[in-house]
Amino acid sequence: MSETLTIDRLVFEVRRSPRRKTLGLTVDRGGELVLHAPDGSASDELVRWTKSKLLWVHRKLLSRAALAPQLAEPAFVSGENFTFLGRNYRLKLLRDAAAALEFDGTYFLLCVSARAEATKHFKAWYVRKGREWLSRRVQLLSRKVTATPSRVSVRDLGHRWGSCGKNGALYFNWRLLQMPTRVIDYVIVHELAHLREPHHAPAFWRILDGSLHDWRLRAEELKVKARDIYWCHDRMR
Repeated sequence: MSETLTIDRLVFEVRRSPRRKTLGLTVDRGGELVLHAPDGSASDELVRWTKSKLLWVHRKLLSRAALAPQLAEPAFVSGENFTFLGRNYRLKLLRDAAAALEFDGTYFLLCVSARAEATKHFKAWYVRKGREWLSRRVQLLSRKVTATPSRVSVRDLGHRWGSCGKNGALYFNWRLLQMPTRVIDYVIVHELAHLREPHHAPAFWRILDGSLHDWRLRAEELKVKARDIYWCHDRMR
């Protein structure tokens, strides 16, 4: 298992080498942060040195985000695709509809009079649907992690996909409902693992390895697919 270091919510993979004499930081092609260190470097030394380089790290991540292709904002026109659980569904504009926004399993149905506030209606729909769907999914996956949250909530978490509260509650970003189920499962398991181990300590990664053997692939898929969904911030994490 690879060694990691978490500082300021940034996760660095530590790569040690007997031939290396100095500490160094790189950002690989996938956007992963790598801390290169000589064998025998003390953990507190790695923490101090990395903290001194955080400004450089944040600038590097911002510059990469600026160059990354971003999906344009939705136009809310008939035929436009919107995503739910990794599948695309076309939008239909209706002049007369019972609700501002509905989903019939085949199409998203948006009332023309609600188009000006369509983003608000889509967000409300994802939040409402997310509470129902994620609650069932969390209940299923909690058996794998042997951890049960006090409650499940869906809200706007800004740049985060999910979080674990001190009160044992799990919070998920409504944008996550656009992702495929296998990717959402990774975020759920990640947050459930925090109920057992609040920090990204070795014990936390052992819980992930035991609960979802291919979580690294799913985590990478999450980063890639974030570029292809609407309303996604430049740097989701």
